[in-house]
Amino acid sequence: MDLKKLILAHGAGLLWTGASILVTVFLYYMGLFNGPNYKLLDFAFAQIRGPLAGRTARTPIDRDSLKVVLVDVDDESWRLIPYSWPYPRDAVWARVVRNLTNAGARVIAFDMEFDSPDKKSNDLEELNRQGYDIKFQHGDDVLAEAMRYAQSRGTRIVLASKLVSEPTRMPPEYIMMPVERIMAADPETGLINEQKDRDGTTRKYALFYEMNHEPGTWYLSLGLKALKEYWQLPDNTIPTLHMENNEINYGPATIKTYGRSASFLINYYGPPSGTSLPGQPAWKTFDRYPLSNILDDAEFDLRYMEEDTDWMDLFDPNSEINMMMQMFDPEYEVPESPFRDKIVLIGVSVNVLLDVKETPYYNYAGIQQLMPGVEFHANAVQTILDENFIKVVGGTIEYTRRSITANLIIIVVLALITFLLILRLSPVLGGVIVMVQTMIFVDLSLGFFTADFFWLPKLAGILVLPRALVESFADWFLIGTPEIGGSMYVPVVAGVASIILTYGSNVIYRFILEQRDKHFLKDTFGTYISPELIEQMYEQKQMPALGGESGIRTAYFTDIAGFSSFSEVLSATKLVELLNEYLTAMTDILLEYDGTLDKYEGDAIVAFFGAPIFFEDHAHRAGVVAIKMQEALGQLRQTWADQGDKWPEVVSQMRMRIGINTGDIVTGNMGSRTRMNYTMMGDVVNTAARLEASAKQYGIYIQTTMPTLEMAGPDKFEWRQIDKVRVMGKKEAVEAVEIMALKGGLPDELLRLKDIFHAGLELYRGQEWDAAAAKFKESDALEEVFPKRPTTPSKVYIERCGLFKANPPGDDWDGVWTLTAK
Repeated sequence: MDLKKLILAHGAGLLWTGASILVTVFLYYMGLFNGPNYKLLDFAFAQIRGPLAGRTARTPIDRDSLKVVLVDVDDESWRLIPYSWPYPRDAVWARVVRNLTNAGARVIAFDMEFDSPDKKSNDLEELNRQGYDIKFQHGDDVLAEAMRYAQSRGTRIVLASKLVSEPTRMPPEYIMMPVERIMAADPETGLINEQKDRDGTTRKYALFYEMNHEPGTWYLSLGLKALKEYWQLPDNTIPTLHMENNEINYGPATIKTYGRSASFLINYYGPPSGTSLPGQPAWKTFDRYPLSNILDDAEFDLRYMEEDTDWMDLFDPNSEINMMMQMFDPEYEVPESPFRDKIVLIGVSVNVLLDVKETPYYNYAGIQQLMPGVEFHANAVQTILDENFIKVVGGTIEYTRRSITANLIIIVVLALITFLLILRLSPVLGGVIVMVQTMIFVDLSLGFFTADFFWLPKLAGILVLPRALVESFADWFLIGTPEIGGSMYVPVVAGVASIILTYGSNVIYRFILEQRDKHFLKDTFGTYISPELIEQMYEQKQMPALGGESGIRTAYFTDIAGFSSFSEVLSATKLVELLNEYLTAMTDILLEYDGTLDKYEGDAIVAFFGAPIFFEDHAHRAGVVAIKMQEALGQLRQTWADQGDKWPEVVSQMRMRIGINTGDIVTGNMGSRTRMNYTMMGDVVNTAARLEASAKQYGIYIQTTMPTLEMAGPDKFEWRQIDKVRVMGKKEAVEAVEIMALKGGLPDELLRLKDIFHAGLELYRGQEWDAAAAKFKESDALEEVFPKRPTTPSKVYIERCGLFKANPPGDDWDGVWTLTAK
């Protein structure tokens, strides 16, 4: 199908598809996809790709490539350090700086603020003001001296600062710096402000900030300052912006920014290093050490002596323990310091201090785990060091003038694919195809993030298949891990929304059209065919239109015998009540067998089988309906009789004649364009009407022709030949047949009747008038007798035998009887 034909044939569907695209773009513009896209990014981190480093990484990166080491105030430190919080700066923090310097740390960065004086020193000063004479060195001065010592040994120090906003202050924004005594050591400072997304999750890291009243003055973040010191960049080094490429250059690093902002998506290397599943070792994404370990040297006593191991002395060549070991073993080598040439980030993780972040790994392995703030900085620093940035298709998850281009391509392409896929499919099958399409799109989109485009079937297999089977094929089920710098995130939700809206709008549109067409069909055909047939007509797209269609069909006529006598004894109201009850019962049977009601003509029913929906057994259905109608009328007669005086006797004696004929009939909508009627025409129809009327002359109640019976299946009915008759107004004779019952439905007496009658008919057609009359008298004794039956076929032939005996028809007689009345 070329494009022009597609548009002409499915223009409305294309319009709905275009509307779906516009709605999707609008929802994207309003930001309704942002939250779900961020959650899918979290899912890709924690459930698909998994950690890049640590104990649970599938393909862990080289441990030596991690240049960040964590030192934190954890539960162990809280228990072992013999001081209360905030720790004194002379006894604790100055020792930490000296010990880490001696252990070879290249950079020591504090993710904690020293923006107020040392509490211990303040307390001593207050005592001196009260008259005591306590000699001490201020803790801030001791910490500053430790920093100078570190700097003299080549270890750089970075302290935390913070951008603060106070609405009542002028100007409202300022930088909260460490106290002057500490700043006298000239350490670097970096901002520790945090960028949270709307859902409270921390995914981005700001490189620098500027204050509104100082535009163009950039204050670098703690992580970037730590890297400045690690790379030993000059103080005048500033970031170089290349926002047209979403890049910022700083030192040797080219940082891929999040859109045109001075921030980037942190490529988290794993869950919090110090947490784990119950009873299992810690995740250890980064090397992490309790602060109590850093303090634990020969000169510092932990709270519990049995846990005091002088751990830090292991890495000091001049420590007493190492000198003793070298004395006893000249070949003894001092253990390699885990801090040598590393960026050591110091922070807190103990719960009471509440410096924690919610990250994409919040629900990793099924447990909720907040990440210490210091590890948030560690992930950001390592991301920059490795240039392991997450590239977002379009630049940002949020709507921007740059991101709309890529997302619009995704939205349009997926909408058109969806439209083409469901073009000729049912809603159910189309829904299945669209579901598969959606899964493929999600698989491919998130596959870019994990560098594995089969992650979805693998994950499904892991969740569904027996564990033993998965373990047997562990390599196949292993979800891939991207190379460093190879993570790309394709926003998923707009594409999925485009698929769903396109499918939904087209299905709803089709449903509306279906209901409209079905109502039209119901309005046109509902009064004379069954609801099931209307459904079938709709499925086959047979819409009513003026004109007829010729084909082999079966015409069907019924009439109540002697109906004029009913109107003589019944009021008009009673007559209508009676007819409604009768016609309802008969019409229900007709529609049950998919007959088409042409019209009611007073008490008569005009119908046909095989149109508007053709079925091969239309003649058989007509025969069955005739028998079922006679049975139903029998039940009605009994019902009316049981109702006593409600109905006169003539009602309980009601009989119905039926004429059936099969042949070439024209069926269709006939009338005007504004008012039409679905009906039938043709010579076969007229013959069926004559058969119904002429049945009265034989005293029978279901009359058809031998060709009709042969098409219906003579072995499916009990029947007898009636006559070769030329009905009034016709030149051609037909062989008339009486349908008596379904096969096996006649009592033995009537079966004998049928055989004797057929024997008599053979003698009659052989012009053996006396012998034939004798047989017909024998069969007449078996004919059913009931009120109002005008005659019987046997009586008709007894009379004819006498007539032909007196007036022989001659040797060329063809056995045809010509009727002189309808």
